[in-house]
This record gives sequence, C-alpha cells and structure tokens, in this order.
Amino acid sequence: MHSAKGCIEEIYLEGTRAARLSCPAALVPAPGQYLLAWAENDPYASLAFPVFPAGVCPGGFYAAPPLPAGWLPGAQLNLRGPCGHGFNLPPAARRVALIAGEGNSARLLALLPAALAQKASLVLLTETPPAGLPAAIEISPLATLAETAGWADYLAIDLRRAQIPDWLPLLSPHLRSGYAQALISTPLPCAGLGECGVCAVRTRSGYRLACKDGPVFDLFDLR
Repeated sequence: MHSAKGCIEEIYLEGTRAARLSCPAALVPAPGQYLLAWAENDPYASLAFPVFPAGVCPGGFYAAPPLPAGWLPGAQLNLRGPCGHGFNLPPAARRVALIAGEGNSARLLALLPAALAQKASLVLLTETPPAGLPAAIEISPLATLAETAGWADYLAIDLRRAQIPDWLPLLSPHLRSGYAQALISTPLPCAGLGECGVCAVRTRSGYRLACKDGPVFDLFDLR
C-alpha cells in the first residue's frame, strides 16, 4: 500500500465520471479497488473518503461518482492505497455483462478497456444509461437479467449490501465459482485499519470485511 499526494484536475458535472485525478502510477486502483482520500482544505472531513476508478488516463485516473461536494478542481488530496480486492476478468471471457444493480454504472466502466482488448462482446444492464459509451457496448434494462445471465460467461455486478439476498435467487440457476463477481457498496470507514466490522459481508466461510477481503466478492460465495 502506498501514500502520496494527488490533485483534482477536473470535475465533471455530467457523464459517467465525476473527476479526473492526477496521482503516482502506484496509486492508480485496479477495477473494483479503491483509494482512501481526504482533501487538505476540507475542515469537515472527519474520515477519509473511498474513491473508486471509472477508467484510467495519463497521469492518473477518472474517479467514479459520487464524490464529496467540497472537492473542487485544484484541490490537493492525501491518498492511500490501493485498497481491497478488485474484479478478476477471466482472460477467456468472450461474453461479458456489466450489471448496475446499485444504479450507478460508473465503477463498472473501469473494466471496459480490458474487456474490449480481449475482444469480448459487452452488454451493460442499467436503468440509467450513461452517455459517451463506445458503440460496441449494448445497453439493456435490468429486466433482461435472466436472459443475459444465460448468455454471458462472466458477470460484473455493482450491488448494495442489502440487495444480496434479493439477487442471489435471480442468478442461482447459473451461479458457479468464477462466473459472477459483485462489487458490494457499503460504508468503508476504516479501510481495514481498525477492523470495525461495519462493512461485514456474509459468505459461505463466515463474515468477511468488504474493506480488505472485498469490496469485490465472488457472488457464488455470498449468503
């Protein structure tokens, strides 16, 4: 894990990315990982904020929304990370589905370069399609989940922790180890430093902490 300074270069009010951050290459998180960040000029920040990538760019990465309202272009950030375990896109995957169950697809978009590089067919399931996506990506509503689950050989899902019991039965006919991974949206107040348990997720082998054992889990292992 690394610590360094970063800077907010741009803020995007519309689109799929909330900000462009500059930082050392060692701190750029992989898809599904996160950084802990706090602005030096924010007197109201009592805890560091988890920042997830929506894509990479020269000199840093695009940060997925939401971000603190007080972060403005030019703000200097203290950064620590990358934290946690991210997505593991199988090299052999040729039919990839990104599923925005949490409603915000931005954190899934960091997978696009790798999926396109291995010539995978891509579909994004969301009720709020983002603008500016490559033409190669098909957009479908969440109502097509059952059909898409039968078509895909890899699923990447963004879910709130409370949604897990609802989603497991929907995908149970297809679930197997390595088939579907879920980025669990839950508070990450200590990022594993205090093991406070606020982010605990129930798995086959007991409770695990999303801050360090996740936040991406194999959906097959969740309960």
